Amino acid sequence: MTSEPCPLCGAEAVITVGPVYGGVTRKLWRRRPFEEALYRCAEGHVYSVRNEGGSVTTEPYESVDEWLERKTGTERLERPPGL
Repeated sequence: MTSEPCPLCGAEAVITVGPVYGGVTRKLWRRRPFEEALYRCAEGHVYSVRNEGGSVTTEPYESVDEWLERKTGTERLERPPGL
């Protein structure tokens, strides 16, 4: 997985946020594997770098929680009071 510059400010990635996420997209009968990793640049922007069949795309996010919402399709669960 290669780190790409931030799509918002162009700064180089400073740290990765979590492990590489791998999966498979399906289009009709075709399966295409992909790898996706989250990065944070020096300015604090969070963005994903996705490698799907040699095609690398970047997408900015407001936070890691927003990325997780898009992946799982649900909002982040609130912790019960007292925990």
